Amino acid sequence: MKISIKELEKFIKKALLRKYDEKETDLITKVVMFGELSGKTSHGIVRLEGILAEKPKGKPKLISKTKVSSIIVGNGNPGMLIGSLAMDEIIRLAEENSVGFVGARGTFSSSGSLSYYLEKIAKANLIAIIMAQSPESTPPLGGIQPLFGTNPIAFGFPSKNNPFIFDMGTSAISYGALLKAKALGQNIPKDSAIDKDGNMTTDPNKAIDGATLPFVNSYKGAGLAMIVEILAGLWPNAWFTIHNKTAGWGNIFIAMSPTLLMDEHEFKEKLSLMIETVRNSKTKDGNKVRISGEKTIITRDKNLKRGYVEIEEVLINKLRKFIN
Repeated sequence: MKISIKELEKFIKKALLRKYDEKETDLITKVVMFGELSGKTSHGIVRLEGILAEKPKGKPKLISKTKVSSIIVGNGNPGMLIGSLAMDEIIRLAEENSVGFVGARGTFSSSGSLSYYLEKIAKANLIAIIMAQSPESTPPLGGIQPLFGTNPIAFGFPSKNNPFIFDMGTSAISYGALLKAKALGQNIPKDSAIDKDGNMTTDPNKAIDGATLPFVNSYKGAGLAMIVEILAGLWPNAWFTIHNKTAGWGNIFIAMSPTLLMDEHEFKEKLSLMIETVRNSKTKDGNKVRISGEKTIITRDKNLKRGYVEIEEVLINKLRKFIN
């Protein structure tokens, strides 16, 4: 069904204000809306249930570790709130020192689409890398015991025009996609998950009880999942594999100025040249090559222009339940 952007934003804020203050609500809403507007709906309103189930033990705490690094302790606050605070801190550190590292721990819900934060950081003329750890849902290749999260890794780069963004999960399917398929009563793609006994399944309920498979079910996907577990889980002293669970989920934000190696203007000029070279490279059918992150921008621009998004009625009804 169609719902206006203003009405959807109003619904989300009304639900969140029952638990969070106005500033926190505004920060979380921006991340949720980015997911819905950009077509990354597995990071949209389907995540509200987890956000509202959080039991904060206090406000987030920022701890300065060195001149170029900080830790944010979430104290049980939503991942989207902690991600927003980490984004602001990493921009400050990298603008002041040309490089910055922010680790986060102590949240128990999704950070949302990492592309949201990457766009903001890249628009501050910084190169960024973000990784997000989450509870064990993916086994190592050849295993059936979940040890790693779906563990996305993402990169952002400033250019003359739109930032270049690459955002991928290290599992074959995101946990948000499982939640959405479950809510809609839909099957998930083949070869993306197993049940608790290690059998392939397309049933999201069995997948949630079982495990998602590594990206392309390969050593590369499993290896990347473990790297994210190390950098975003173990390093910030957060939850990793089956250990340290009370510390909560972890994230790592890394940002650096292009000026560490090259003039900023020159970097943006050359990256824009590279993007155009890739976009206009030869194809069999004569169509242009689609650049990573372009679909997100095209979808968001289309939705903003028409003033509404299309959301399944069952999800809207769930949203109404949070409000009433």
